[in-house]
Amino acid sequence: MTRVDFYILPEAGLDARHNFACRLVEKMFRLSQEVCVLTPNAQQCSDFGQRLWAHNPTSFIPHRCRSDDSSSQHELADRVWITHGDELLEHHNVLINLSSEQPSHFSRFERLLEIVVPDDDVVQSSRERYRFYQERGYPIANHDMRR
Repeated sequence: MTRVDFYILPEAGLDARHNFACRLVEKMFRLSQEVCVLTPNAQQCSDFGQRLWAHNPTSFIPHRCRSDDSSSQHELADRVWITHGDELLEHHNVLINLSSEQPSHFSRFERLLEIVVPDDDVVQSSRERYRFYQERGYPIANHDMRR
């Protein structure tokens, strides 16, 4: 069963979510985990890919952005995918959800990581997703990064 982790950040805004997601991707990559990052749209998919290249000047995280019209198949060497198409989610170890929706295929993953920032819309949608996972019996862990 998929384990769901909620990371509650002290900083608000898209930059805070993306920066923290970069840290999570880097950590998972170092642990040899396959990671898929789900963004809400093509622009944020591209923006997050650029941010990942520039995130840490001393590390290298090869990744691919996968759009709705991409026909390339998952290759074993590709451990980090960024997408905005929910239907394109394949099995990986970890799914990082940067969208405001509950991913329809999250149960294909061993772990689902949700990043919560103190923005009203993000908090509200995160609460709804938390309730959804909780009602269905998914194991949930909360990581309060505000301390």
